[in-house]
Parts: sequence; C-alpha cells; structure tokens
Amino acid sequence: MSQHLPGSAQNGLHVQFHAKQAGLSSVQVWEYDAGTKRTCRDVLGETVQALQRPDDFPPLEAAIVPGDRVALAIDPNVPQIDAVVEGVLRMLNAADASEIELVLWDEATDETLARLRTVATDHAVVRHESDIRESLSYLAADVDADPIYLNRSVVDADFVLPIAAVRPTDVAEKRDFSGIYPSLSDSATRGRFDEHATAAVVPLGSTGSIAREVPWLLGVQLLLTVTANSDGRVGEIHAGTMEAIAKRITPTLRRPDPVPPPASLVVAALDGDAQQQTWENVARAANAAMQYAEPDATIVVWSTLDQAPSGALLSLEEENTVINAEKDGDGLPRWDPTLAMAARLKQVMTKHRVMLHSRLPRESVEPIGLGVIESATELANLSRGFESCGVLRAAQFAGGN
Repeated sequence: MSQHLPGSAQNGLHVQFHAKQAGLSSVQVWEYDAGTKRTCRDVLGETVQALQRPDDFPPLEAAIVPGDRVALAIDPNVPQIDAVVEGVLRMLNAADASEIELVLWDEATDETLARLRTVATDHAVVRHESDIRESLSYLAADVDADPIYLNRSVVDADFVLPIAAVRPTDVAEKRDFSGIYPSLSDSATRGRFDEHATAAVVPLGSTGSIAREVPWLLGVQLLLTVTANSDGRVGEIHAGTMEAIAKRITPTLRRPDPVPPPASLVVAALDGDAQQQTWENVARAANAAMQYAEPDATIVVWSTLDQAPSGALLSLEEENTVINAEKDGDGLPRWDPTLAMAARLKQVMTKHRVMLHSRLPRESVEPIGLGVIESATELANLSRGFESCGVLRAAQFAGGN
C-alpha cells in the first residue's frame, strides 16, 4: 500500500506534495517557483470580477446580444473548475444568452463532467469526440491544404469563451494557449499536430502558424485563464483578449533559473484534485521536468493515479510509437489519446530514468518501462543517492499542453 505524504488526500480529492514532509535527503534540496504564489480565496467572485473588467475588452455582458448561443471551450484541468464555471454562468445568465453549451477536452474525467453538470443544471455539458463526424464542423484549411474541423458546438456558436489553465510554454512556443487547437479539433488534425510535436525536426508548415490562427478564424474575442499555484489550486484569474493575456503570461514564463539550478533528481508532483491524476498529466509533468533536470537525471512523477496503462502506453519500450491510427468509414482516424501520451513519455524516457508514484500496483507500472516509488520512505531513500534534488509542484502546468 502506498504511503502518502501528510497533506495528501488518500481518496484523491486533493493531492499536495510537501518536500520537507517527504524527508528528501539529497545534499541540496530546493523547490522551483510555481506559476504564482497567490491563493485565490473567492474563486467564483474573482471569476465574475475578471469578466466584468477584462484586459483590452469591454465587460462580458456588453459582448453578448440577448439570444446569443454561447459555447464554453473548457480545459478540464482548470483548478477548482466548478467554481470557475459557476462564475462564468452567472455572468452569461445575466446577459440573457439563450443557449449555453459546455464543451470539454476529451481528457475530462467522468467525475469532472458530473461536477460541471451539477453546476450547469440547465445547460448541456459534453466531452469532445474528435473522431465522430457528426460532432464536427469544417473551419478552414491549414497552410498544407489539410482541412481543419472543430467541435460543431464551438463553430456554430455566436460567442465562444475559452476557459483554460495557464501553461506559459504554450505562449513561448506560439501555440494556441486558448486550448481550442488541437484539443477540440478532429482526429486527423490532432494526429498531424502530434506527429509534428514529437518529430526530431519539426517540418515547416501548419503546426505553428495555424495554432495562432485558429482562435482568430473562429472569432474568439475573449479568453478566461486560470493560473495554478504550487498546491494546484487557483492562484490568479484573468480575462482579456488573446494579445492581452499573452502579455500577462510572457513576463512570468517559467524558465530554468541559475538559482536554483537544474538537479540530478527532479520530483514532479501532480498537485491538485482528481482531474489532475491522469496519464495525460503524468506525461505533461515528466516533459516539464526535463527543463529542470541535469543530463541523465532521474525524474519522479508523484501522483495518485489509479488508471491502469492501456493502448500505446503498454508499448513504451518499443522502438516506435505510431501516431496514425486506422481510419473509420468517414475517413477520420479513430482517436487513441494514448498514442500522444506514449510519444511524449517516450521522449523523456530516452533521456532520463522516469519513476512513478501512483495508486497502481507495481506489476502494472514496471512492465511499461517506468520505475516505481511506492512511498515517501522509498523516495527519501532514493534521494540519498543524489547530490541535488529539485521539486516541481503542480508540474502538469509547468510546461506546455
């Protein structure tokens, strides 16, 4: 049975990793800065305030015409997502929007969907399906003349409001930090994006430029962003235009700092609620930890993940992970999210030893090539063999999407 750190929720409601309580015993131990040191005490209230006073944009109610159809394009990893969405719905209901639909990335857990349905009792809450033709609508062709389809509800809406967790690397790498592209696109587009993202040499073409153009083509005027603190809770909430939000994020980009330096052991913790404990976030955390790791460093991802590996995750030790999948009758590849996760994890594993703390049995984890840390005591013992240990809290938000 895994030994969880003091302050961690055994039932997975909220995980907090505390370096001191972990008993880390490297000669040097430090914690890297989170995206913000602030803790939001009134998530609903600050969401309303952000939408009443967006950066470079009028109040939300001034942008909504009574009777408008509104789509909320939601990153399910937004901390305290139900309170954030409740604040957004309060503003939209006051503006007399006729129809509001909540569209979440497909990595949304059943628990997250249930939480939002409790808040949005009168509105549809759906998980995006990127390989179901009926759920998609054509948006545009990319620079390679390949068609881009997005979730139909998002394309058909009169007003689209993305709600996204801040991942500063998305801004630095000129990705679509609204979260719409590629997360709410069709499976073929997502496959092309993932192939480019994991290629040793990124080809010239659509991946970078179209990512910046999709929100513009869709007519996105306003964006709501949430920055997580080191506990994986809401730290800051801001609304504004894409350009205004980018200006807010750019000065706070999390880059490796000379002090503290990269470490030979990096603990990347998935601080936060049950939605954060997913293989998608394990891959994000491991990838983010690389920029804080010395060459040949060991990376430990600390989670309470309880979902057994499946699909491409079962073949992490094989030489090639193929992104493309077989096409269905509509010509769309059947979407397998484990392909992208596996490709990202494999990139990390080629450079570093990666170990995982989770609620999974050792025999489920070790066969896929990951080491296992079963308790805080094991982690403390491991740390004794390293000169330096760096801790990256809420690591799923420290890199890119």
